[in-house]
Amino acid sequence: MGDHPNPEAPSAAAAPDTTPEELLAALSRITANQPHVQCRVGAGPLGPVAAALNTLATHLSTGRLKASEAFGIHALVHQAPNMMLACDLQEQIRFMNFTLPGFVLGQVMGLSVMDFVAPEEQPRVRGIIRKVVETGEPAGYEIRSVVQPGPEWFSVRVGPIKAGQETVGFTMILTDISDLKRTQTRLENSNRELESFAYVASHDLQEPLRKIQTFGERLKATSADTLGHRGLEYLDRMTAAATRMRGLINDLLSYAKVASEAKPFTRVDLGALAREVLGDLETAIERTGATLTLGELPVLDADPVQLSQLLQNLLSNALKFRREGVAPAISVEATVEAESNRCELRVRDNGIGFDEKYTNRIFDVFQRLHGRDGRYEGSGIGLAICRKIVERHGGSIGARSSPGTGATFLVTLPLQQPTSR
Repeated sequence: MGDHPNPEAPSAAAAPDTTPEELLAALSRITANQPHVQCRVGAGPLGPVAAALNTLATHLSTGRLKASEAFGIHALVHQAPNMMLACDLQEQIRFMNFTLPGFVLGQVMGLSVMDFVAPEEQPRVRGIIRKVVETGEPAGYEIRSVVQPGPEWFSVRVGPIKAGQETVGFTMILTDISDLKRTQTRLENSNRELESFAYVASHDLQEPLRKIQTFGERLKATSADTLGHRGLEYLDRMTAAATRMRGLINDLLSYAKVASEAKPFTRVDLGALAREVLGDLETAIERTGATLTLGELPVLDADPVQLSQLLQNLLSNALKFRREGVAPAISVEATVEAESNRCELRVRDNGIGFDEKYTNRIFDVFQRLHGRDGRYEGSGIGLAICRKIVERHGGSIGARSSPGTGATFLVTLPLQQPTSR
């Protein structure tokens, strides 16, 4: 709905000729009282006509207002780059700051706003409008346009129109997000390709590594005497490297599965899920002598498998990075923020901690703050998986810490997921 072309500036001989159709389309939009009309200025005999038409359109757009109104409400509404509509409770358009390509303003007034919404999208849009009218709270959505030519995608913000205490209609402000959606689509396709590559490559690497380990063990069993001390040392190093590589590959597969094996969101009792995770970690808890405190946790929309993995990774880290001679003390608590309809989950420990200048680094793939001296095992991918899970849920993750005083991991998650997620 609406049309904001991006005219090409006059260029050298490479620019194609301006066509009569382009001129007629621009004239039609000027007649329809649309602001910011611009026609592509190409080569050929009609190029100067297009340039003159652009000058006229600019003059008409700014000349409609008196000088005293140039910065008033009329300028804000009539010259805004966003389409603005006011509709009554019967969904009829009662005002529009500019009209649609191929329409004049008189043709649009009185039509239902649903005439410009695809049939399959009408139930969703009606539901949003109904909620705005009933609650008085603004809401928004994204939608593909059915009117061409013009922008392909719009972000729509819906708000109530009040007459005293009574809601008598609703406003709609439409913003062209076509470029943003195209960029988003390219990034999503790229991410899918990368995740597919990571999964396939990791899966295919398993078999040769398995053979290295198997034949290394056979070689050690059958030829230990002939290999000698140095030969056995080299063989052990090779086998250990293959084992470590398999661990890295398995972790990479786990990272890729966050997207490739994602499950639909359901209502999840975070407290019940946390108790299940503690049961799975019972052996490690007993071995380290850890004490765990579980606060009241909310119910939220989530992928239960991924949320379980998130908790397990955070709690396993708290058990792993403990101070020598100090029993781990770990707490899991949450605070619900009613205004934003989100919760903040806090996993706090009394372990070795870390310098906060490394906070961003610890959530990157294969990033470790400690060397491979055997004291703290792992590939450095657990927190990267946590971040990917949290981001898939529309949340954020961070940490507060200092060396020797433990760490607190902060996870913010929405209590309800959008139906489109």
